[in-house]
Amino acid sequence: MQREDIDKVVIAAAGLRLEPRGDRWCHLSLCVIDAVFSIGARYGSTWRAARRYADHAALRPPTAPAKVVADESVVQTQQPLDAFLADVGGMSDDEFADVLGNRQRTSTRGGILKAAAAREYAAILVDHGVVTLEDVAALLTDHWHIKLVEAALARVRGHGSGVRISYLWMLAGDDHHVKADRMVIRWVEQALGRGVGAAEAAGIVQAAAEPLEVTPWALDHAIWRRQSGRTATAS
Repeated sequence: MQREDIDKVVIAAAGLRLEPRGDRWCHLSLCVIDAVFSIGARYGSTWRAARRYADHAALRPPTAPAKVVADESVVQTQQPLDAFLADVGGMSDDEFADVLGNRQRTSTRGGILKAAAAREYAAILVDHGVVTLEDVAALLTDHWHIKLVEAALARVRGHGSGVRISYLWMLAGDDHHVKADRMVIRWVEQALGRGVGAAEAAGIVQAAAEPLEVTPWALDHAIWRRQSGRTATAS
């Protein structure tokens, strides 16, 4: 990674609205649904799928300001991921997709229903003892364990480049990952005047966040907001 590339991104970021994280999901199940459904889709449809599940399971509150999600009152109302699996365990993949109001697939070639992929993601996390947002925070400090979890998640059909996993950790509260999807890649390419891959784009955004005195999440989200032309909800 060249210092010149980081400097170019820092300069380009002067035109972005850099803000701290606002509302975020209060339940790991909603983070899983958001992460799985967001890839290759408009965020509005993804957000609606997560909110439909929140309404179905009467999850209250579904979102809260990031600064208060760790409060005891919010933690006590959190749906553990094993409870999510129990809730949807009696449904077929098609029935779960109908609950979410979304029948998108993980890929156009040989992909599975995103509803099925979300259930697989949840089952893998539960198998590794990750059932709450607090468990994710602990997992992210365990280099050996997180590699095992990410390798298992990568085996879900339609995994793609791995952007979905980074985004899951971001949704669950990590401010240091970057979702290097096509929007972020395109913006970085414009800033640098050359092509980049997902890993390089993520690394440059992460490095540029420090001189900008913001988190990588904040820079990533500002880029997404500029590229999409939308305002954000929970993410």
